[in-house]
Amino acid sequence: MPQLKSTEPGRALPRRQVMFLNCAALVALCSLLLVACGSDSKETTAAPPPGVLVAKAAMRQISETVEYVGQTSAVNDVSLRVQVAGYLLERTFDEGQDVVQGTGLFLIDPALYQAGLAAAEGAVAEAQAEVSRTDKDVKRYRTLGQSQSVSKQQLDKAEIELLQAQAHLKTAQAQLLKAQIDLSHTIIKAPFDGRIGRASASVGDLVTPQSGELARLVELNPIYASFSVSERDVIAAKRRYQAGDTDVEMDRIEVRLRLPDGSLYEHVGRVDFIDNVVDRKTGTIVLRARFDNPEKLLVPGLYVSTMLGREETTNKLIIPQSAVQEDQAGMFVMVVAPDSKVELRRIQTGQAYAGELVVNAGLEAGEQVIVEGIQKVRPGMVVDAKPAPRPSIQQGSEAAAGDVDTGNQAGER
Repeated sequence: MPQLKSTEPGRALPRRQVMFLNCAALVALCSLLLVACGSDSKETTAAPPPGVLVAKAAMRQISETVEYVGQTSAVNDVSLRVQVAGYLLERTFDEGQDVVQGTGLFLIDPALYQAGLAAAEGAVAEAQAEVSRTDKDVKRYRTLGQSQSVSKQQLDKAEIELLQAQAHLKTAQAQLLKAQIDLSHTIIKAPFDGRIGRASASVGDLVTPQSGELARLVELNPIYASFSVSERDVIAAKRRYQAGDTDVEMDRIEVRLRLPDGSLYEHVGRVDFIDNVVDRKTGTIVLRARFDNPEKLLVPGLYVSTMLGREETTNKLIIPQSAVQEDQAGMFVMVVAPDSKVELRRIQTGQAYAGELVVNAGLEAGEQVIVEGIQKVRPGMVVDAKPAPRPSIQQGSEAAAGDVDTGNQAGER
């Protein structure tokens, strides 16, 4: 620092005055620095409000549908097996072919069973002859017995022989029936219209009842879809379809299917069976719906989404699921009030539809809920709210089985 000099030429200031002036200069410099820092800190605290994305709660026309994972099964499904042993002579179908009821599918060599049938027919004829002979003896002995030409013992013996002959005839007739059945089993026929699967035996193979399944035949039209529903939803569905008294009209409960590719199956099914017990482990009950399948698009074992609902629609308040948070007290959303302040609002929710959630209580139509930026706000804060991009209602309805009415989009604007 430059040394201060006296105003009088040739005379220096005293040392104490110099030190005092130096200290005063330092104090002035520090004050300037503090003022500059203070102005910077004021500019730092004046930060803009945090930005958030919001969506309006809007009313929608929604059908009462609930979606579950289900699996298709055949109404009729049979494993074709051998009942008699023999060499396989013919296979009359192509694997994967549709066959008609009564069509012969497999032919086992019938020669042995034709011979058995002929032997059984001979045994029946022999037994019938024996019955005829003993019956004539009994009649003759009874006539002679009136004149006491034969003894009572001879008559009794003839009657016993008649009974034995009749018993032998019944045995022979049973053997004949068995031979006829065995011969009929050499031709394996389709018990119903359906589609035959892969054959496990080739022509020339020796097949026996222990050979297992020769092929599988399933009926494809109609077809079942079974799914498990929570006991709460079953009770709700029964109440919705109450027909005025204590019985539910089962044919009124409609079921629609979503296929694995996301498309809707065009035929609507009807619930035809509700199990009589609830699974203790899962708290669910099995329902089964019957669907027409004329195009045979559905096959047994296919995993599908089943939608249990009705055609009537109701007006519901909808918000995006991303806006809903949960804590120990329950569900809540962050609402941006007209003065741009954030409010915490407790809500009661209903079913979910294509990324959106039904609100049963706690919100009004038109209120704005925060869908992005929830983590950086708290109740009472002022925020900069901007509308969030939202998928079209039609897209959302296609994702959830077409249950939202696009004609009510004006309520969101």
